[in-house]
Amino acid sequence: MFNSFADILEHVKTAGIRKKGAIAAAHDGDVLASAADARRLGIMDFVLIGEVGKISQILKGLGERPGDWEIIDEDDEAKAAALAARMVADGRADLPVKGILHTSIYLRALLNKELGLLGKKALLSQATVYEDTRAGRLGIVTDCVINVAPDYEAKFQIVRSAVSLAHRLGIPEPKVAILAPVETVNPSMPECVDAAMLSKACERGELRGCTVDGPLSLDLALSREAAVTKGVRSAVAGQADILVAPNLVTGNVLDKAIRLLAGFQTAGAILGAKMPFIATSRSDSARNKLNTMAVALM
Repeated sequence: MFNSFADILEHVKTAGIRKKGAIAAAHDGDVLASAADARRLGIMDFVLIGEVGKISQILKGLGERPGDWEIIDEDDEAKAAALAARMVADGRADLPVKGILHTSIYLRALLNKELGLLGKKALLSQATVYEDTRAGRLGIVTDCVINVAPDYEAKFQIVRSAVSLAHRLGIPEPKVAILAPVETVNPSMPECVDAAMLSKACERGELRGCTVDGPLSLDLALSREAAVTKGVRSAVAGQADILVAPNLVTGNVLDKAIRLLAGFQTAGAILGAKMPFIATSRSDSARNKLNTMAVALM
């Protein structure tokens, strides 16, 4: 089990895992700093697609020689994303990497059906891996970026993808909390009904390799003391490995609160395709972008 991003980076490095990423809109300081770090660690190589003048200037500022990098000049974001997606589809790169462009532009290029990067019934979802320095462990929040108001079937797929990621991170039987405003099954709140259905699905073996409970409020999911105080008995309460948000608004706010209020390191993974899509917020730090690359390699 990996307890930190440092553990993951060390594992990837020691295992000799090395892939090539195609960065769309690579003309950004944090993006290139993370790429330079990944290359120095020997875990990734890159083709940089973006404004060549800015890329060269940033690389020099990082102590890198632009001539040592594969750079493709393209100042149009949509075209840069399309080229990165095409390179992955053609096998000229292993993983797509989001640079300084909007997620919708990045995903639109990757979801081009002609490229075949998705399975026929694939559902993309996003998961944020965070390092809880107080507990000394990793946790997952999903979905923070893609599915705006997922129904029960979508949440079922989101849980499965997050559980698969947790397994890759060395959590053999992750505890999954389906979040809602309250811990009772209130029929007037679809979030509570979906949570109860997912919990039952796990109980009956439809969701495997995990323990699911819900609805659970956030305090119950993370605090055993809160569970005792509220008299809630649960195998998940107070020790959730995965937090499943009821909708994108909740997930996105929680994602940013983890980074900006708690100060935790994070990594963002887009799951459900034939390979992980490397994507973080444009405002995210170079360190978190490097974490994202390491998680994708896992």
